[in-house]
Amino acid sequence: MNRVLSALALSLLVCGCSQSGQSSSSASSSPQAAVSNPIDFPLYGGSTVLSAHDWHGAAGGTAVSGREVIAESGATLPELESWLHSVSASPPIGYAVAASGSSLDTAHRHAQELGLDFQVFSHADGGKNRELVVVVLDPTTFETKAGPVLSLIDKYSMLPQSLRDPIDAQVKARTGFTVGQALDPSQPIGAALAAARTLRDSNQRGVVLVDAVKK
Repeated sequence: MNRVLSALALSLLVCGCSQSGQSSSSASSSPQAAVSNPIDFPLYGGSTVLSAHDWHGAAGGTAVSGREVIAESGATLPELESWLHSVSASPPIGYAVAASGSSLDTAHRHAQELGLDFQVFSHADGGKNRELVVVVLDPTTFETKAGPVLSLIDKYSMLPQSLRDPIDAQVKARTGFTVGQALDPSQPIGAALAAARTLRDSNQRGVVLVDAVKK
């Protein structure tokens, strides 16, 4: 499978991946500003967009760029999961579910244990194949379950690779994902982490869209 996010999602919580560097520029991050969804994929009804960002990174040595939208919703996580399953069964026009199989099923089970669920879609835009990860989460549950990795995020990027590897192995054994994955915005775990931080004081659930394309 050579699609960017399909491969990333299949590796999520199943096998380690190399850390990718990334940077993001905010399209709008002010809590007072009205923020719209720049991605033509519908959010859960009644969701409020909190932020929309462009980001740039690398996956498997390939440059990747995309957009990230973080929204909040008063719906319960089961309601958001039901919505996600519904749009997966009948995707919006132009979109298709990008990945399936036992490895992805395992990734979904691990994700649900952390208080989130996700789906990977593909679509064409300007002659290029793009991938879209949709994540729904309960940030309170996620931060509780992912606690072992959250305390390492700030220090991890400053460590040499020789020290990152054993940390990744220990964190993955406890949580099912690596610190490197949590730092990657194109991974469902990375998207969930960004949303959890944004939603920390809202007492709401989150819906995240992460669109990406190879440069």
